[in-house]
Amino acid sequence: MGRRVVILCGPPGAGKTTAAQASGLTVFDRDDPQWQSERQFTDALRVLGRDSSARAVVIRSGATSSARARWSRLVVATHVFMVMLPPEECVRRVKARGREDMVRGIVSVPKWFESFDERDGVRPFPGWSALDDAPGLPLGSTSRRW
Repeated sequence: MGRRVVILCGPPGAGKTTAAQASGLTVFDRDDPQWQSERQFTDALRVLGRDSSARAVVIRSGATSSARARWSRLVVATHVFMVMLPPEECVRRVKARGREDMVRGIVSVPKWFESFDERDGVRPFPGWSALDDAPGLPLGSTSRRW
């Protein structure tokens, strides 16, 4: 049970939070009410990045390879994956959540897809069992040895 810090990226409504909660790891989600500001959240991620025994999932939208690289460096991620659904399904799921930020989420979906790039070779999220079955397999786009 070594260090595992997984970043799950994807558009609003893709299922990042659902996937993260199924991990059994500590979840860092900016949408969680405990984070009063982006700075507070980022500071917590810096602490996570320095923890040699961390076991966590970090949720970020990460539409661009540069954004994914920035978050990966900050938390010293062991894996970075995309959680992806078609845009129409993302919008449907954002609407179904019924949160007060629904309109912002709906507008964000097409913007996310317009910005999305795969220059870093980020891979689709294979599921937690795939990571557990092959812990040494470099499934993500980044890694660091402790």
